[in-house]
Amino acid sequence: MSDVLGTGRDAATVETLAVPVDVVDADVPVTDLDVRFRADPGLECLAVRPPSRPTLHPVDVGGGWGLLTRARFQQLMTGPLGYGRLLLARESAQAVADWSPLVVDAADEVADVARAVVEHDEHDGAAVPGVTDVLVVREGRELRRVPVATVFRALSGQLALQALTDPLTGLANRDHFLQHLDRCCREQVPGERLAVVYVDLDGFKAFNDGYGHGVGDRVLEVVAERLRGSCRPQDLPARLGGDEFAVVVRLPGDVPAQQAADGLGRRVLACLGGTITVGQLVLPGRASVGVAVAADPPPASTPAAPTTGDPAEGFAQADLLVREADLAMYRAKVAGGHRAHVVTGVGPGPGDRAAPVDRRALDRAVRAGEFVLHYQPITEVGTGRLASVEALVRWQHPTRGLLAPGEFLDAVADAGFAAELDRHVLAQALGQLRVWTERLGPQAPPSVNVNLSVQGLLAPDLAEDVLTAVRDRGVAADRLRLELPEAATLEHLQTAGDGLARLRSAGVRLTLDDLGAGASTLHHLTELALDGVKVDRRFVAGMLQDERDAAVVRMLLELGLGTGLAVTVEGVETVEQLALLTQVARGRTVHVQGWLVGRPVPASALGLPWSAGVRRSSSASV
Repeated sequence: MSDVLGTGRDAATVETLAVPVDVVDADVPVTDLDVRFRADPGLECLAVRPPSRPTLHPVDVGGGWGLLTRARFQQLMTGPLGYGRLLLARESAQAVADWSPLVVDAADEVADVARAVVEHDEHDGAAVPGVTDVLVVREGRELRRVPVATVFRALSGQLALQALTDPLTGLANRDHFLQHLDRCCREQVPGERLAVVYVDLDGFKAFNDGYGHGVGDRVLEVVAERLRGSCRPQDLPARLGGDEFAVVVRLPGDVPAQQAADGLGRRVLACLGGTITVGQLVLPGRASVGVAVAADPPPASTPAAPTTGDPAEGFAQADLLVREADLAMYRAKVAGGHRAHVVTGVGPGPGDRAAPVDRRALDRAVRAGEFVLHYQPITEVGTGRLASVEALVRWQHPTRGLLAPGEFLDAVADAGFAAELDRHVLAQALGQLRVWTERLGPQAPPSVNVNLSVQGLLAPDLAEDVLTAVRDRGVAADRLRLELPEAATLEHLQTAGDGLARLRSAGVRLTLDDLGAGASTLHHLTELALDGVKVDRRFVAGMLQDERDAAVVRMLLELGLGTGLAVTVEGVETVEQLALLTQVARGRTVHVQGWLVGRPVPASALGLPWSAGVRRSSSASV
């Protein structure tokens, strides 16, 4: 029962619910009680003083109090065959009162009282709740009562609030935030633009681990207070988890989107700036802020303008805003932190919506050539030599334009089409590698990295499908690097073990993607036969500001290199990050990938900068 009736961090006490109660002596005649109940229809119950201690003051907690409710009294007055009133005419309150009522202290929390009611009924073996009123006592104050219905109503409200609230900060929690944002996306307000602010504290892990979680929690509370103070009543601030916060904001539509978003970012940064004092500690208040502003809705005169209220439409727009705000925050962090990055015009085109798709629609998109590949270079630290390119799928949607993977891969997986898309991407990537080889010869990219989904990994014909694609495109198997998905568990990889072993024996290189993120762990390195690993970009993003992230990157580099694996560091976006990696590599072969090296681009664009003066590294396993 305690799991159901748990207490909250700031649960209200039962004293806030208690109301006055009339008190009578135990020797008051039943006839007098009958008169009182008849004269006052609103009289729900009477408290009865203990008969042996007539001068007992209510301050004595418990104290042997009796309770007489209207329902109990009326039942007794009816009595057997309707003669109860006559049979009890000579009795007193002592004979008709319940001398084992539930008596609680006024300082008890509502959840504790509700639990006590349940336990009281269970002890009495009541088939239905027997307690209707609870007596409430507190030293120095008069006896009071609270109806059980009021207790459970208050508890219900508390539990509902807890379901929507972060217990540490009192801000909205992730679920409440996403539900509210979804509703705002479906119920657009004329003349306003919807925006999401994403906040991540700079260097939080360092002093959270260095000074203890108590200090870390206090910092989060201060940040929440400041964030709440910067919001208007119509805004919704939330703690999404850890040191990540977000706010749903409605911006005025008569101000240019960029101007409004810049002002919003500055306002949030200003409210979070300044030192934070926790006891004797004075800590810096720094945060990276991302702001994503939804695209303007079409004008009211446009036929497609009215909002449908379709749940799929709202969810898709909400998901886009959160992801774009998160990405903007990430850009602010890698640029040095304690700054705001803004993106505007987020969302599908007017009248479009991102609804779930079925296999037939996806198969049609494949046949129509709508799934296209962009390629991102992977280079060697120190020399800048091209080691491979990663093939990244995009959807050239006929109405929504070019979609990034995050906008459709979940829908593809939900439709059970991920393995089919993997095969299509593999065929395209290998075909492009052959074209580069024929046109550029030794200056062509040495290899191509292709991602596998979990569904593709578990496909029963994985090895045969991959090797057939390699043979059909006339590409050597050792020029293909398959990236195993971060979402794959060790059990997934072991299930696919025979197929992966066959591929590796044929020359295909296997790389574990995003080591340290998702389901991938260091245990994978001891259980699997791998050729390479990729260090997750999230550690790289914070390694200049957070020594713990830097330590993780160094550790993963040493572990990978020490076990003979090729190591690729993802998300390298600044010269400072590259310099640190170069220092850590100490002349050893380490590969990097990220916007500093090159953004994902179509094959035609990639061929130009790498077509001259790039030596092929035939030994690289990326």
